[in-house]
Amino acid sequence: MTLPPLTDDFSETPLWWTLAGGMERGDSPPLPSRADVVVVGAGLTGAAAAQALAAAGRDVVLLDAGRPGGGASSRNGAMLGRYFKHSFGQMMEERGLDTAKAWFGELCEVYEDALTRIRALNRPTGFRNCGRVVGAITGAHRDKLFREWELRAKHVGEAVDFLDTGNPELVSDRYSGGIHIRDNAAVNPALYTRAMLDEAEARGARIIGHTPAAAILREGEGFVVHTPRGKVATRDVLIATNGYTPKGQRWHHRRLIPIVAFMVGTEPLPDATVARLRAGRRTYHDNRKNSTYYQITPDNRLALGGRTGLWHPSLARMALRLRDEMTYFFPELRDVRISHAWRGKCAATEDLFPHVGQHDGMHFAMGYCFSGLAMAPYLGTKAAMAILGRTEEARSLFRLDAPRAVSWPARQEWLIPLAMQYFRWQEPLPR
Repeated sequence: MTLPPLTDDFSETPLWWTLAGGMERGDSPPLPSRADVVVVGAGLTGAAAAQALAAAGRDVVLLDAGRPGGGASSRNGAMLGRYFKHSFGQMMEERGLDTAKAWFGELCEVYEDALTRIRALNRPTGFRNCGRVVGAITGAHRDKLFREWELRAKHVGEAVDFLDTGNPELVSDRYSGGIHIRDNAAVNPALYTRAMLDEAEARGARIIGHTPAAAILREGEGFVVHTPRGKVATRDVLIATNGYTPKGQRWHHRRLIPIVAFMVGTEPLPDATVARLRAGRRTYHDNRKNSTYYQITPDNRLALGGRTGLWHPSLARMALRLRDEMTYFFPELRDVRISHAWRGKCAATEDLFPHVGQHDGMHFAMGYCFSGLAMAPYLGTKAAMAILGRTEEARSLFRLDAPRAVSWPARQEWLIPLAMQYFRWQEPLPR
């Protein structure tokens, strides 16, 4: 008998939250009338900034419009690596070898910062130093992938293995080759975000949820942050809302393209299936522009994401479409049901670079372009160093103070699904 595609207890809560035991926190403290710094957005960016600022003796209030840590920081693909949207080869051709090496050198710093931070937390994060496999679904994708990573191995020193068709590291027969990046990792993003917020609170930051910053107005040499619960006067403000930046923060909102990402989690898999798919329990994705990514969770489920930016009438309908992609790569999972489906908002910038900087006296870190798990805490700390006046520690190639505003058509809600569908048409899954 064929089972229904969704479990009886199907949930639209992120699987990571379920595995972490939830994202609830205790009651928020009262909203103070004054603070040294108000950080708007209590995700990984805000938590890292609040830690650094509070450790330096600043009185920090960390506000979130919803549940602290409940945005993309705890809903993402759970993959930690050296990644952003520009390839080494492209940057080398357009800007020269030295520039490419400098940018990718800082990407290595971003990743090492993440590892150091996770170790220092000394709290559960679900960290796994597992490596990553990138599969190519066509010969052309394989050749492109090999060229890029040959350059990165040569000029950046990244340790990578090149995989031919049939290599057991390629856990799906759909791949025509791929690479194994040896030094990549994974975390449970809900555990990690919760640990980051707990550490910020332990250092003295006040975390206040369900308190949106309705307006931020200049007053004297500082600002007044207006919320539904009252006003907070502050010397410094850090905007750390990324894909959840509201239209009221007009300057920042106009420089971001919010993109909705989707994931599903399965019911626990049979032991024999897990044994075949684990292959070192790595993280996996392909190198299409709209790729499918996945990993085996500690409780033997498959967590899989894809169809990024596309429109879906409901999460249940999206789950069925992602289940089709799951069975494309793994036909043996055709009877496995989906137990969880969820969405989260990422954000891209016009130039596809993350940005940290300052505008009209307000600091910001934003536009992570799908690399936020490692990039957000790193740039949140860079923003904190700028607030503290530690110029050398704030230095970064990502300190791009004036990201270009995104043109009007590109901000329309219908355009991103259209663009993503175009990429899928250009790079279809071979049948």
